[in-house]
Amino acid sequence: STLDRSSAASDVYKRQKNKLIMAIALLLTQLSSALASVQVNINVKQPAHHLAVVELKFDQINENTINFYLPTWRTGRYETLNLANGIRQFVAKDGQGNVLIWKKTDKSTWQVEGTLHKKITLTYQVYANQLAKRTRHIDDSHAFLDSSAVVMYSKESRAEQHIIQLSVPKSWKSFSGLETGKNSHQFIANNYDQLVDSPIETGINEHHEFSVDNRQYELVIWGEGNYDSAKMVKDLQVLVKQSKHVWQGYPFKRYVFMVHATSGARGATEHVNSTIIQRSRFKFSTRKDYLSFIAVAAHEFVHTWNVKQYRPEGIVPYDYQQENYSNLLWLVEGSTSYLQYQLLLRGHLMTTDEFFSALAKRITAHRHKPGKENQSVAQASFDAWISEGGDYGNNHSVNIYSEGFLASWLLDFDILTKTELSKSYRNAHNQLYQQHRLPNSYKEEDVLTILKKITGDDYQAWWQENIQGITKIDFHLLLEKAGLQMTYAKSEKDKASEQSKVWTGLKVKVENHDTIVSSVERNSPAWQAGLTTEDIIVAIDGLRMADNELENRLKDFKPKDTITFSYFRRDKLKTATIKLAAIAKNKLKIIPIAKASDGQKAFFKAWTGLDFPKDK
Repeated sequence: STLDRSSAASDVYKRQKNKLIMAIALLLTQLSSALASVQVNINVKQPAHHLAVVELKFDQINENTINFYLPTWRTGRYETLNLANGIRQFVAKDGQGNVLIWKKTDKSTWQVEGTLHKKITLTYQVYANQLAKRTRHIDDSHAFLDSSAVVMYSKESRAEQHIIQLSVPKSWKSFSGLETGKNSHQFIANNYDQLVDSPIETGINEHHEFSVDNRQYELVIWGEGNYDSAKMVKDLQVLVKQSKHVWQGYPFKRYVFMVHATSGARGATEHVNSTIIQRSRFKFSTRKDYLSFIAVAAHEFVHTWNVKQYRPEGIVPYDYQQENYSNLLWLVEGSTSYLQYQLLLRGHLMTTDEFFSALAKRITAHRHKPGKENQSVAQASFDAWISEGGDYGNNHSVNIYSEGFLASWLLDFDILTKTELSKSYRNAHNQLYQQHRLPNSYKEEDVLTILKKITGDDYQAWWQENIQGITKIDFHLLLEKAGLQMTYAKSEKDKASEQSKVWTGLKVKVENHDTIVSSVERNSPAWQAGLTTEDIIVAIDGLRMADNELENRLKDFKPKDTITFSYFRRDKLKTATIKLAAIAKNKLKIIPIAKASDGQKAFFKAWTGLDFPKDK
């Protein structure tokens, strides 16, 4: 009937109207979210006492109770940190200035009540004296602020723009990879994730700018030391050009190198368009020290692509309140350690001899790493959050950096071999960048697919053997492909120098005139004799041992000699009989084969980008 048709039409109209209203409401909500911003004011009031006051202003809250969080870890360091331990004097107020009720529900969560349809302001004091952790540090000369250790967030505000305003002494200059705002002490982050991945360095510092390939770069140095900033700028200009040998394209327009020349802190952390590098103030001038610095800079620059643009599943998106697990952290860190040499060699910032020396150190460390028999590199990746160093770590675990480097080296040579030098591991990383850029992630299956596409071969068995399994590496065969060999001779002509010295497997430290065992290599002579960490060695064959004398005393013996150690354990005198073993007297060296074939020379060139070393 006409009435029925009219009623039906009315129903359709109502449904369409309701859909339209819902769509408009959703759009308005999205626009509101896009326009919302968090105002972050950081007032460095008492820098000499490591103190700052943080004020956060949030736009209208749509819940009656809301949680504010401070992360329990920071990007670039897969370790739970006590970041909330420096927060005091927390206060929450609404837009009218009324104090709101709050409580802590765990170590890093502040729950505020009565927030529905209100603007909220949080204020709290931050104690910043964690320089070595590269989280937050304030003193009378500067402030280094990784926002994961300074700025709280809510689940709702994580996607919102953050505007950071610093109140600092007049003589201070402020720098960050973030966009600069209305003044030199204001920075703008598109969201919280960008904020916590873009640290701020403000204070008395040295600043340099340069441009390469239409990208802007800055070098900011805090602290005095024996560095040559002009040389640093010159070499960084060369370094950043070399990324083209791995990736096609840049993920940034501007990049900031931050350097702390300081005391008691070392290490570095990658960030989305910047890095922070910490070194002893007097570890820049010698060639060995400077090479270490530029290698760290190369490592962190590689991370700008590897992990900051493509990340494995499990750490996408970051969960700041708990551990983020992945079996592929070796590819994040170990491959970065491997690829850093591609940049250094191709930019001629490192000589072939220096590269050979670095490679020899890694091989030696692997050979004296009993943990390689206990843990795969995939297992080490998953357990990175609970990894241990020292004696236990060496004897029972592997490191995602060092073992990940070796896994990357194996993979690179396998690809070079299978493709007759037309492709390499660098191509695999470029494909990860092109195909799995954030907000996407990649899985083991994605890596295997890329490897198969590059080589035409299935890598399932290889992966099971070398990544999921315990890697067995024949370094002689590996090096031979590139026309190289290992030797302990001081020179090619002096084969007689391939001598041995006694080996116990002990490492010791001297404290208050005591020679204390710091580590014992598993299955070494000292291990078999029962010595362990914290034993205090006092005599050899009944004769007292003075400070730091162990190495010299052992020179009096030969391999296969049997000696007696006297030592204290839990203040009780004990003895242990050790049958000395042999170890090479000289350090391992990697040198070119005397008459390398054209194929080996071509392999070396495809691997390093350099011509095969000439005979000396």
